[in-house]
Amino acid sequence: MTTDTNSIDWVPFSVPLQTAQTWISNWIDADPTGKPLDPTEMRAFVVRRADFVELLAQQDTEFVRMYVGRKEEKDAGRMRPCLLLVSAAYERDINPDKPDSDLIVDLVGTMTVATGEEMSEETYQVFDFSHGCPPDCDPGSDLFIGPADERCS
Repeated sequence: MTTDTNSIDWVPFSVPLQTAQTWISNWIDADPTGKPLDPTEMRAFVVRRADFVELLAQQDTEFVRMYVGRKEEKDAGRMRPCLLLVSAAYERDINPDKPDSDLIVDLVGTMTVATGEEMSEETYQVFDFSHGCPPDCDPGSDLFIGPADERCS
């Protein structure tokens, strides 16, 4: 079965750290006393295999950390959930001063990391290449719980 991927803008892009921080703050600081977040606005996220490959190709990546954010939806005047992905590694593997650390640290921005016996400066990106459900849902999935939302069609 082939899938038509032309209807979705699949171009992955990195976002500036400050933008990522704003989007994550938008999620964390959502007003719980105001209009509640509708759980059907964030059922799932779709990410292409090629995008994970690009993320995992960054130097020293052992893990992927995913942050939930909310960003302004173009021309809609509303916030939309998004998934920000960053490379991560054991601190002991990138910092020779922390040989026993089991802490998994984010690799974000320009960092000085151990590469073998030497230190090098690497630049790591924050990626937003997720596509939320809705609108990119599979209402036929066994994991799509509840009535099909018309926004997912």
